[in-house]
Amino acid sequence: MGNMKTDRDVMLRMTGIRKSFADLEVLRGIDIEVRKGELLAIIGPSGSGKSTLLRCINMLETIDDGSIAIEGEFLAEKGEYVSGDKARRLLGCTGMVFQQFNLFPHMTVMENLLEAPMQVKGMKRQEILPLAKELLAKVGMSDRADYYPSQLSGGQQQRVAIARALAMKPDIMLFDEPTSALDPELTGEVLKTMRELAEEHMTMVVVTHEMAFAREAASKIIFMADGNIVEQGNPDEFFDHPREERTKAFLRNML
Repeated sequence: MGNMKTDRDVMLRMTGIRKSFADLEVLRGIDIEVRKGELLAIIGPSGSGKSTLLRCINMLETIDDGSIAIEGEFLAEKGEYVSGDKARRLLGCTGMVFQQFNLFPHMTVMENLLEAPMQVKGMKRQEILPLAKELLAKVGMSDRADYYPSQLSGGQQQRVAIARALAMKPDIMLFDEPTSALDPELTGEVLKTMRELAEEHMTMVVVTHEMAFAREAASKIIFMADGNIVEQGNPDEFFDHPREERTKAFLRNML
């Protein structure tokens, strides 16, 4: 086999994705492909459809047309999602981290990590505990296992939210503007955690406005505007030699 890339290496493929809210078309035929171990950064102005695209991957929004394949299996085809066990299994391949940390406020940090594997996968507390401890260590939160979310900073809460998503052992991690609700001084600690995941070749799709992070951590960058992909490329090409006027204008404002 050697370096042969098989289609199994394509972790996520979205083809011809269309989505409207009432008469506003927010996604106008989007195609993306993310290979195993890649970090795809999606950037663009507010309202460009970035977050909607991400949310369609795990059915928080539903597409009107197009297909979504996760690890070579269709989650949606011609705008129709699969259902039942297959949908659950494919959705289980993805973990999501939101702008707001969405931790359960009445549960400790540790309980937040244990909850989904116990409820969704029917695992025993003792089974999941070693992984949960390992993940808290990974995000630098071991000493906060018994704290409640309200006792943590936003950056700490977001790191716990990342650990919680990882506790389900997803193959693909989706991040929707994970630092946009954070104070600038807390942003760095979350990006550091995400960089470490990227270094471990976790497959990631990250909607972000953090240009320095996109430049240094992404394998590929997609720039979206008005529901279209305007430009895509590797970080160096994209930032140093953008081709489209629209991209140049956006980068001038951001950098």
